[in-house]
Amino acid sequence: MIPHPRSTAICCLAGIGLALPALAGPTCADPAIIAPAARSTQSSLRPTIVWQAVAGVSSYRLKLVSREPEGQTFLTIDTLVSDTRFTPPQALGNGYSLVTLRVASECPERAAAVPASSREHRFLIDASSACAVTGLVLEPDGRRIRRAATGTAERYEVFAYDPTDGRLLLRQETSAPTLLTPMAGASPVIAAVRAHCGDVVGRPAYLAY
Repeated sequence: MIPHPRSTAICCLAGIGLALPALAGPTCADPAIIAPAARSTQSSLRPTIVWQAVAGVSSYRLKLVSREPEGQTFLTIDTLVSDTRFTPPQALGNGYSLVTLRVASECPERAAAVPASSREHRFLIDASSACAVTGLVLEPDGRRIRRAATGTAERYEVFAYDPTDGRLLLRQETSAPTLLTPMAGASPVIAAVRAHCGDVVGRPAYLAY
C-alpha cells in the first residue's frame, strides 16, 4: 500500500521535533562590582559598595571580610541585599585594612546558575594618614614632649619602649597638647604617640631620648 502523502509529512515533522535539543532555562550571572574599584585604596571606613543589576534577580548575597595588616579578622559580613548598593553598618577597620568582597546573584527557581568568578574583589582602606601624629619635640628641660595638634583627635595613646629589646615600659592616655616624658629617669627610651580620631586609629609618631 502506498502511504498517503499527508501522513508521511506528519511523520517526518514529528521525527524532526524529537531530534531538537531541549531549550536551556534562563541563566543567572553574578553581577560586576563597580565600586570600590578592585585594588583601589579608600579613605572611608564605611565605603559604599555598588554593583551592576542582573536581569531577573531581585536580591544578592554579599560576603565581606575585613582584615588588619597582621592578618587578624576585623569584621565579617554575610547578608542578603535587595538593592544594587550596600553601605556597611559599621567601620571596616580602625585605620588600615584589606577588604575581600563577593556579590552573588540569588537566582530564581529553575534558573541555571552561572558559577561566580574565582577571583575575589579586593580593596584597601587607609584612613590612618588623616589621623597621624606629627611634630613630636622634646622640650629643652627634657621633662615634657610637645606635639602638633592632630585635626579631629579626641585622645592620644602614649607608649614607652626599651630600645634594646622592644619591651613595653609604659602606656598611658592623654588629651593634653604636651605630656610628661615617659620614663624620664631611664635612658635610652623610645616614645610613641598615637592619635584616636573617632573610629580611626592614626599612625604613631616616634621620638628617642
